[in-house]
Amino acid sequence: MQSSTLVCLRANAVLIALCIAASDAAWLTVCGCAGHVNALESTAVRLATLASAAGIVLVVRHVAKLAFDAARAARRIAWTADTLVIDGTCPGDWLVQLHVELHPAGSRLSATHACPRAAASCRVPRGRA
Repeated sequence: MQSSTLVCLRANAVLIALCIAASDAAWLTVCGCAGHVNALESTAVRLATLASAAGIVLVVRHVAKLAFDAARAARRIAWTADTLVIDGTCPGDWLVQLHVELHPAGSRLSATHACPRAAASCRVPRGRA
């Protein structure tokens, strides 16, 4: 397996685990405040926990894509060799990194095409066309 595939799998596993933990904590709070702590053992609450965790995953992935697109448009990210460099003033830099780890090949290609230096190197010099 390629290292980018392992990074993508690890990022997805961590994201899913964190979203399940956040969803479980939210449902524990709801059941605890309602006075039905034993309701956590029911199948319906377990399914609701997984469904809300899936919703959180989708929202976080979408927000990460928006943060990556904003950072790319503001030229706050750059690729040097095989590493991503994110400007320290970039808001939501962890979301940009999350998007890059979830989509390693697509985000690198997208950032490369948005770079003006990469576009300039693709031009044909005058008199050679």
